[in-house]
Amino acid sequence: MDIAVRDIVEHLDEVWTLLLDAVKGADDALFQWSLGPEYNSAAILLRHLAGSERMWIGEAIGGIPARRNRDAEFVHDSPRRADVLASVEEARALTHRVLAAVTVEDLQAPAAASVTRGTPPARPTKMWALLHYLEHLGYHRGQTLLILKQGRKAMAGR
Repeated sequence: MDIAVRDIVEHLDEVWTLLLDAVKGADDALFQWSLGPEYNSAAILLRHLAGSERMWIGEAIGGIPARRNRDAEFVHDSPRRADVLASVEEARALTHRVLAAVTVEDLQAPAAASVTRGTPPARPTKMWALLHYLEHLGYHRGQTLLILKQGRKAMAGR
């Protein structure tokens, strides 16, 4: 594996490990908890991150159609933990397969047009897609950690 790509993959793995470790300590009630009906739970954010990873890495970089329904990721339907974690595991495995064969030079090519319409810049590179997803993962990791903290506090007060 290309050394620069390897370093990015290691960072992705580190962020995911920290996020999943935080979720492991949450019981099912906390996994589904949100501030209210219009807010996301940890379960919903993890489901969304799996869909995002399949799109930004699997499709934008690897050319593997994600067949994603982004709106469905945010349905407040209390997704089962096992299903959410399986989806995350599948997305992570896809990322490892795609990035194992990619060099930093390959990442200078345009990202798949199917996932980048309307996304600044108008025609981003695969590197841009990868960095965009890293930022997205970090953003939702922070949200998830805050949700879990607030949920613990709310549940302790009952």
